[in-house]
Amino acid sequence: MDDLFLLKLEEMKEQKLAIATITKTIGSTLGKPGFKMVITSNGDIVYGTLGGGCPEGPIVRVGLEVIETLKPRVVRVFLEDAKTALGKISISDNGDEVHVETNCGGNMEILIEPYSPRPTLMVFGDTFNSPLERNLVNVGKEIGFKTIEHNPLGACGQPDLATTSLDIESIKVPDGAYVILVTRGVNDAPLLKHLSKFNLNYIGMVASATRWIATKKELEELGVSRSFIERVHAPAGLDIKSILLEEIAISILAEIIDIRRKVESAKASEITRTKSRSDNKVLSSKTMS
Repeated sequence: MDDLFLLKLEEMKEQKLAIATITKTIGSTLGKPGFKMVITSNGDIVYGTLGGGCPEGPIVRVGLEVIETLKPRVVRVFLEDAKTALGKISISDNGDEVHVETNCGGNMEILIEPYSPRPTLMVFGDTFNSPLERNLVNVGKEIGFKTIEHNPLGACGQPDLATTSLDIESIKVPDGAYVILVTRGVNDAPLLKHLSKFNLNYIGMVASATRWIATKKELEELGVSRSFIERVHAPAGLDIKSILLEEIAISILAEIIDIRRKVESAKASEITRTKSRSDNKVLSSKTMS
């Protein structure tokens, strides 16, 4: 594998990308098996080639769908003569066949794969020595999350948490993060109010039902929107009758996985519906003409 390709991936590892690779060719083609092309979410080609400009435009379009749906695709590109191609680029209804006018006459099979940064799991706690916090972070790493531990109270070893200062406004949260509060109840409401400003994929709080009722009342008094309050998972985690701290950590991560995959599935379905509506409009327009 080309070192320059690996360097480009390292350089762009925090961006969503599509990677197109020629896996098979038949007949005469400029591109050969192993040729790669890296496509950004803006539709820019930032690395490589598939052998020429004609097939690359349609592949970029497919690449953008792959980035959004996170589902790999295999596309066959037919490099046809002018008579067969009718002088224009065309894409099949399902998007898995591309016909382009060239003098090559061969065809290529191209695998288009999504690449996206690891999702962020951010754990807020009172002390880095919390066994539950440790389990969440360690298992989170094992299942592919980029983990960030944040000890906003700086309270490790401090018995009087109520007197600990908290600079909430300095806390930054990555876009789309999955956030869990593993605290002992001090400053939960102000922290949650701050977190409501960010675009989060998940917000969970390890707390009893009674404590959450009290925290929810505080949030309402602080003017936090009802829509955000309703998004807080408290007590966090799926109901799997967990007792041990390790089981509680698994229940929380299972809930996060469930939400993450449902969001991805819904996004993919919406893209498919939008594409279908667009294709139907084009077909209707052609029929009328």
